[in-house]
Amino acid sequence: MIVEICCTSLQGIKNAAKAGADRIELCSGLELGGLTPSKGLVEQSVKLGLLDIHCLIRPRAGHFSYSKEEVEIIEQDILFAREVGCRGIVIGALTTDFKLDLSLLKRWKIFAGSMYFTFHRAIDVVIDPFSSIKELIQLNVDCILSSGQKEKAVDGINELKLWNQNFGNQIHIMPGSGVNKENCKLFKSEGFGSLHLSASKKTPSISLPFGVNSEISFLKQELSECNISKIQDVINLVKS
Repeated sequence: MIVEICCTSLQGIKNAAKAGADRIELCSGLELGGLTPSKGLVEQSVKLGLLDIHCLIRPRAGHFSYSKEEVEIIEQDILFAREVGCRGIVIGALTTDFKLDLSLLKRWKIFAGSMYFTFHRAIDVVIDPFSSIKELIQLNVDCILSSGQKEKAVDGINELKLWNQNFGNQIHIMPGSGVNKENCKLFKSEGFGSLHLSASKKTPSISLPFGVNSEISFLKQELSECNISKIQDVINLVKS
């Protein structure tokens, strides 16, 4: 079973590699559902050479219907990810009536070239997931990251199973959102070939010297990092 770890830093990638993960979804803004990481982080992550990097391409938080200007940004980011050697991209786009934006996806598939192409959790808000999955298969998309149209994958397990039973031999269905050591074996037992998780743990805050206003919002923002033991716990359960 492939274990994909969602990371936001070089240290997170190092932790994931040490724990035995298979690949990385690289992003920023995890608290917003994930946003496109900086070019510097993307390039340095590839240069580490520890694990395959699949770069999330999402220019902002919120819905998945993009303006012309946002599309231009997305396409520049796809080309950059390809140029620096990312193994894959994680991306998605919908129309304003919550169907796949096929014209954009066809174009982005060409831009991606041979990179592994994952359609992200925009699938969880489409009107007709069955039809959408069929369209993604026709586009030769490699993988769908999904929580089965629920907030957490464990709650969407029945929908995910249905998709995997009907389409799993044509496209990878990868459960993600809320995956942990308590529920990961469920996905293995149901025949999924991959899992996506952040396995994050809050990191200790720095101490503040006298005179610094601790009420400033920046200093209240919590930091987290991919945790080696959390990843290992999952790997030990799904790869045994």
